[in-house]
Amino acid sequence: MLWFKSNKVIDEFSTRLATDFAQRYPPELENDATRKRNPERLGKAFDSTFNRAIDFQRERKLGVYGKARLGNGFRWKLKELGYPEDLVELATKALIHFVSVQRP
Repeated sequence: MLWFKSNKVIDEFSTRLATDFAQRYPPELENDATRKRNPERLGKAFDSTFNRAIDFQRERKLGVYGKARLGNGFRWKLKELGYPEDLVELATKALIHFVSVQRP
């Protein structure tokens, strides 16, 4: 039963993480065809998001399954928020990479 609680915590965190990312870098910035991607603002949003995820990983000591669950929850919430597929893939792969390479 402990793993079930852990899954719920990971799911809630991944949803909050994506929502916070959306506040820092709204989907409207990506979906507006007249505007180009703002790498500086996107980088700051990524930095904040990934640092929080790394702290969560260190605190919870996520295994392979936990990291995958975190990435999937993050990915689906970004899609739900309306981000284009290329940004969703970029953000998700980067999140999983940063969480995976951190040593406890």
